[in-house]
Amino acid sequence: MAKLSPFSRRDMLKAGGASALLAGAGGVGLVGAAEHSHAKAAKKKVQAPGFYRFTVGAFELTVVSDGNLLLPTKLMAGNVPGAQLAALLKAYYLDPSEHFSHLNLCLINTGESIILVDTGAGIDFQPTAGKLLQNLEAAGYAADEIDHVILTHGHPDHIWGIMDTFEEVPRYANAEYYISKPEWEFWTAENAADQLAEPFRFFAKGARDSLLPVSSRTKRIASDAEIVPGVRVIPTPGHTPGHVSVIVESKSDKLLITGDAVNHAHISFEHPEWHPGVDMQPELAEKSRRELLELAASEAMLVAGYHLPFPGLGRVVRKGRNYRWIPAVWEWEV
Repeated sequence: MAKLSPFSRRDMLKAGGASALLAGAGGVGLVGAAEHSHAKAAKKKVQAPGFYRFTVGAFELTVVSDGNLLLPTKLMAGNVPGAQLAALLKAYYLDPSEHFSHLNLCLINTGESIILVDTGAGIDFQPTAGKLLQNLEAAGYAADEIDHVILTHGHPDHIWGIMDTFEEVPRYANAEYYISKPEWEFWTAENAADQLAEPFRFFAKGARDSLLPVSSRTKRIASDAEIVPGVRVIPTPGHTPGHVSVIVESKSDKLLITGDAVNHAHISFEHPEWHPGVDMQPELAEKSRRELLELAASEAMLVAGYHLPFPGLGRVVRKGRNYRWIPAVWEWEV
């Protein structure tokens, strides 16, 4: 198991702040706790470390949580009436106004390389995200052990974790980065914001701030490139211009890592024709989504969904001309 990395300067400042707070409170410590016994019932408000280990052939994989996002549900399907969307969500006992979107990142250990797919949202996007590093460490990995980082696309919740914005250094000091050439060219262009809908224009600055500092360590790859033996990307454009998904293959096992080609456990499968509001090219994204779901169903592939309920592993089966998601977390033992 890897050693845990030392505290960052942010951690030390937080610790110092906590000490100062206690000192300013008149040294309330164990005595204070005894005097105020109700503090023993304080709610913890945290879950267990978010990681899940499984195997694909000879490879060991770990799904690592970066936390979650809270999003308006109208972003889930912008081309259908709100009442129709709400009816589907209510049928599954889901909130019709706010969507709890998981952030599930895959770490691939081939025995020769350690590969991270995407870098999460970092700490600057939403306060419920930015948990990747602590969960990586809980899973036994340090950031400097990662050899390769594959970026499926340039949205905040997938690349804003590249940089430690407090220390102003890349979080994965020894990694090479891989992103499709069209995706790099779009997000690093000075006029990228002009090509985005107004609510999403800040994505462009965040992408440049994340990608440009690692430019010299980033390979702009073809959308069907092999990263290491057994790990390759496939083109799934539409959500963004150069979006890719990832296929992991070892022995007779295959895993499909979708990125954002699918993003909801019910809508994406049962209604691939419903267009998420953040898809830049909705018709092309729908085509990519259908092709990806058909690939997964026809080859009975295990699938890892970035935004599906943790750990986001399951199978895709046909349901009429559309599909159905079947969670499969019970299939794997290490």
